[in-house]
Amino acid sequence: MMTGTEPPMHPDFVRWIGEIDIGSDAARQETRWRGVNDLARVADSKDIDALLRLAFKTRQLPAAASTQKFREVFKAADTDFQMQGNDRELQLLAAATLVAIMNAEGRLGAQVALSVSAASLGGARKPQLPMNLGVLGESVIGYLSGKTRTRADLTVQPLTVDLHNAVTKAKAEYGADPLQAFGLVADSVNAAFSQIARRNTEALQTINGLLRVQDEELQMLWWLMGQRSTGLDCAFVDIPELARPLVFAKELSDVTASMPGPLSVKAILSRAGLTDKETIALSAIINAADDAWLLKCIPEGELSFVATPLHFGIRRRMETGAGSAWVAGWAATAGIAGDFQMTPLAIGLQFYREQLLLLFGDM
Repeated sequence: MMTGTEPPMHPDFVRWIGEIDIGSDAARQETRWRGVNDLARVADSKDIDALLRLAFKTRQLPAAASTQKFREVFKAADTDFQMQGNDRELQLLAAATLVAIMNAEGRLGAQVALSVSAASLGGARKPQLPMNLGVLGESVIGYLSGKTRTRADLTVQPLTVDLHNAVTKAKAEYGADPLQAFGLVADSVNAAFSQIARRNTEALQTINGLLRVQDEELQMLWWLMGQRSTGLDCAFVDIPELARPLVFAKELSDVTASMPGPLSVKAILSRAGLTDKETIALSAIINAADDAWLLKCIPEGELSFVATPLHFGIRRRMETGAGSAWVAGWAATAGIAGDFQMTPLAIGLQFYREQLLLLFGDM
């Protein structure tokens, strides 16, 4: 859940809602933005799928309870907001809310950035929106990946305790009671030590976070240099070519410390042998993988057909068996063409990001 003060209106927000019938009324534009901010503030991981369904206008709508919750937030911010008959407006506001959550950064911001990028599925989904959510998500992923890997400045100002003033104050207030006077001085010293401890804890947390991401990339580099699959215990060249995008992506996700992963993932996948020239159908990639291996990729519970379309396809394939029987149903639900193609590199990056959402994002 987001916290903090309300950020200023996004510079493109007025353009985004330009087709909403509120004219050039600046006050109503502000109330719409307030609603977006309020929803971004109360939204949690479980709301992301519903917002994605609205923004991408999927065939399967979100649960009525989720839509009602969102409408009530906008209604609270602006009593003129209609509770029905304005689905297009709700779509635009849902998309704006996703952008607001991304821009707020944090764990949920990283989850939304990965989600909108994965939901775009290499251009397979192109919702009628005044912004390109996939491009915005990529931008936030790049920013957050770089930010978490920036060496922190751990320089702190020295902390001193002015015991002279503390003693003087104690004498003035409790001169007749030495015990109370000593207690006042002790409080000053304890407050200073508490501040030192807090600074040290923050510094250690920063160092620990940096060490985690450095170890993450180190493990990825060892994997790449060894040219050997950790899960299949064989050389990269011995893995069937069509299976490599999923296998490589999963093994990199297994050593990733947190969302959204390092900037270098795409380069590592490329160096591992995934090409970005010829394209191949997503269904062919899913069909090429081994059943036992695929089972390791699918968690229990529901899967988001919006944010994790490849994993959703794997589940359908596992239910039906390899072949073409599962493809039509999967494609219809996911809202893409059954023969949609991507390059092996793009498929690997897509699967990697979906894996992170399942590992860290409560999708």
